[in-house]
Amino acid sequence: MSSITYSERIKIETFCELGLTNIQMAERLKQSPSTISYELSRCQPYQAELAQANAEYKRAHCGRKTKLNAKLKQTILNHLRLSWSPEVIAHELKLATKSIYNWLYQGKIEFSLSELPEHGLRQRRNLDQRSKYNQSLGRSIEQRPIVINQRNRIGDFEIDTVVGPRGHSKAALLTLIDRKSRFLWAYRLKDRTAATVNEALTMFLTTFKRPVHTFTVDRGTEFSNLVSFEPQYGIQTYYCHAYTPAERGSNERFNRNLRYFYPKGTCFEHISAQDLTTTLLEINQRPLKVLNWQTPYQVMLTNLSKNSD
Repeated sequence: MSSITYSERIKIETFCELGLTNIQMAERLKQSPSTISYELSRCQPYQAELAQANAEYKRAHCGRKTKLNAKLKQTILNHLRLSWSPEVIAHELKLATKSIYNWLYQGKIEFSLSELPEHGLRQRRNLDQRSKYNQSLGRSIEQRPIVINQRNRIGDFEIDTVVGPRGHSKAALLTLIDRKSRFLWAYRLKDRTAATVNEALTMFLTTFKRPVHTFTVDRGTEFSNLVSFEPQYGIQTYYCHAYTPAERGSNERFNRNLRYFYPKGTCFEHISAQDLTTTLLEINQRPLKVLNWQTPYQVMLTNLSKNSD
């Protein structure tokens, strides 16, 4: 069915006043009689302005109806506020990722695009001068066994620190992530010295009570004494190349997840243990595509259950 223009509708109104038949109108407008019949059904008696308004309304509301209702909208908002990405939300709710982005762009979901996880480009980090004095620390990551790269076992950890406002606070977070499960641990540190880091790692090893095979760290001075864990625990430490955070990609990625809850400038002295535990729970119970949409918690629990059998 071909479309009728507003000027043709004015002519049809005139034809109706003259008493022309549908076939006669169709011949004069070079349209199908069925098109004229459908056009006349828009309003009775036929008026060009009312017919035009009816056509514009139907055009605006044509196409597939949106799935977005009040309940779905609130569910998506709740997950976005937990720092879930649109892709993860789409998988959990059986939606298209593009649909969620469209609703955000169209303003149908009131959530700032700038608050989306990983939104925008990250600024290039300044080189950390601490590491230039530690080029010869321990084993290089080049010596790391291939079994660690394969991520087939629990107990290989990437470790890093997340700092507070420089010059205003010495407190920091020590983060550990298991390479297989992507399960994240974090401990508050009073400062970023090697002694404090070792103390926190000792607490972790006492709590974890499962085999820990390796640590992979950067060349920061706070990790300069990890070799002390090898005689007692048999843990081998591997040091990344300077200025290559991608060699601890999982750790860096999950540190950014923490930064969503604790933006740069956060003083970690003011973060309670309960608040940190709640944050870790939210992160570890988020489905991940890399885990075939399981959560780190599920993968860790499944593997620990297998090992205990």
